[in-house]
Amino acid sequence: MVSGKVTRPSHGAVKDQRGRGYSVEAARALRDWGWATLDVHRIEWWAMAGNTGSRAVAEKLGFTVLGTLRNRGIANDGKPHDWWVGGLLRP
Repeated sequence: MVSGKVTRPSHGAVKDQRGRGYSVEAARALRDWGWATLDVHRIEWWAMAGNTGSRAVAEKLGFTVLGTLRNRGIANDGKPHDWWVGGLLRP
């Protein structure tokens, strides 16, 4: 999603493909494409609190964890959950 030159891409990996660097590689490609093609000035990262894999990918790409949004969204279990939010500014 791109809005006002800010974007929030999404990524994921199936269980047997995790830990191989594919998500980092894909997220890096999206980041670079966003800078070059979409001319965004900021990329946001959001993940449900506790999703340490997603957080590790974001941190490897240089995202700053900005905070936690309390009860931000309802998950598949029907309950509200907290979400982590991060940002990466264009170099």
